[in-house]
Amino acid sequence: MRHSKGEQSAPRANSLEDNLKKALTELLILFLFSEEEHYIGELAPLLHARSHGVLTIVFPYAAIYRLTQADYLAETKKKTAPDGRLRQYYHITKKGRAHLQDLLATYRTFFQGIDDILSGKEAL
Repeated sequence: MRHSKGEQSAPRANSLEDNLKKALTELLILFLFSEEEHYIGELAPLLHARSHGVLTIVFPYAAIYRLTQADYLAETKKKTAPDGRLRQYYHITKKGRAHLQDLLATYRTFFQGIDDILSGKEAL
């Protein structure tokens, strides 16, 4: 579809996908760390595999840095990874677990509201 001069095109659907991925990255990373300790290099393949190829994270370092600065994650002692190399592992903190629970509650409430709208449910 062509647009006349000065008319902007509607945002593409994949921009919604990009924005959702950015918004949910913190929740997903904290969730993975709530299950077990990880090193940064295993996050991208783990997210990709667990989402059946739907989610990718190209550069998790910035997110890990923010989560560490907020005291949601903390470094552990370096450990030998499955590839035999010494890696810096991280674990979720008590503060991180509480924040994850808040994020999960918000996520569930928000997406339930969207599902209700899309299914045509009316409030009683």
